[in-house]
Amino acid sequence: MNKNRSGQTKFFALHHKSTSNFYTRSARKKFRSHPSAKRGGLRRVSKFCLVASVKPRYFKGSSLLETLIYAAILGMVAVFATGSILAMMRSYSSVKMSRDLNFSVSVAMERMTNEIRLANDIDDAGSAFTVSPGRLKLNTIDSSGVPATIEFFLSGTGIFVKEGAGAPEALTASTTEITNLVFNKITSSTVSKAVKISLTAKAKGSRMEKTEKFYNTAILRGSY
Repeated sequence: MNKNRSGQTKFFALHHKSTSNFYTRSARKKFRSHPSAKRGGLRRVSKFCLVASVKPRYFKGSSLLETLIYAAILGMVAVFATGSILAMMRSYSSVKMSRDLNFSVSVAMERMTNEIRLANDIDDAGSAFTVSPGRLKLNTIDSSGVPATIEFFLSGTGIFVKEGAGAPEALTASTTEITNLVFNKITSSTVSKAVKISLTAKAKGSRMEKTEKFYNTAILRGSY
């Protein structure tokens, strides 16, 4: 039988059915040759059995210093992983903000450029050049062939367009802030006219902001 006394010593009992041969020299030799008897020693506890005491095997655990070293390594790995994730998130937010800003301004710039090219003349009295916020009023023709006017101006933080007596419409997204809008009239001759557009746009996020400048020039085709 196997028995553990207080976790210190294990005993292995060797029983024999025949008691007549228990004290013979061959029997004792056989018991002493048993692996358990070699490890811990052999002693007799009764007339019918010999007991071999076995020394327990202890497993060495980690020390406090090793535990602290493992914890420090794990902490450094966690800090590095967290920093990498935060850097990737900031990079993604910056790219997305720049993309949205460029798309919003490109839509407004394309609309203003197309209307300038299709216009017949510039209404100097209704325009404000070389100042910010600037204003541009064009004399053009609508889809029905009727003379009309179209205006571009800055209201609040967005660029708006107004066709004739209609209501103003926003050209830039609400997340885009236009901080500067300037129109410059360019006259190369008595006939040809052009308008240069300069604007500064800013996009804001929760923890960052991005500012960019945009320029474009368009020639009035109806002026020559």
